[in-house]
Amino acid sequence: MNIKIIATVFVLIASVIIAQTEYEVAPGIKENQIILSVVNESKSLGADKVIVTLTNKPKGIEVCNSIVEVGSLKIGGVKETLFSFDSKRIPGVKKDTLRFLITDNYGESWKKEVAIKYALPKEFKMEQNYPNPFNPTTTIEYAIPQNGRYNLSIYNVLGQHVKTLSEEDYDAGYYKVTFDASRYSSGIYIYRLSGDKVNISKKMILLK
Repeated sequence: MNIKIIATVFVLIASVIIAQTEYEVAPGIKENQIILSVVNESKSLGADKVIVTLTNKPKGIEVCNSIVEVGSLKIGGVKETLFSFDSKRIPGVKKDTLRFLITDNYGESWKKEVAIKYALPKEFKMEQNYPNPFNPTTTIEYAIPQNGRYNLSIYNVLGQHVKTLSEEDYDAGYYKVTFDASRYSSGIYIYRLSGDKVNISKKMILLK
């Protein structure tokens, strides 16, 4: 499920409070929206050439557009600007901040920050490795909903242990690891995430 973020920016007023608004979104969700309502609260001045610009490129977010031209704002006028974004699944990233700059024909400028907080996973999940088939490296992504000690290991089709990719104490979150199979022969392998309340296995194919 995607989210719609609605925030308000007031222009043409004497004092502007730069407030950061925070929203939560699940990593990997596409077509989210940020709607900034730009309001002219001046009692005597209209504004022309009002532009809203995204001034940074957060690590975990891919924004589809970075500039929206608002145009003119009469006294008391309100116009909405729409920014669409996808939340990428990047392990270790807990929050990203989008910074917007609003400018007008008088040379004035205002800032607005929208913080995107990534929701923790609600269940254990292990994605299919990619690429698959692979040679010689592949990536495995997995989600851990609760703190604990977990093991991610590789086995052959006979169930024999091949390699331990990770065995450590984890915090809840999203993770990924790369498996380098340069030393191993072609064939089908099993990767398994195990620990408290979890035992998930998937197949992958090494082709040389």
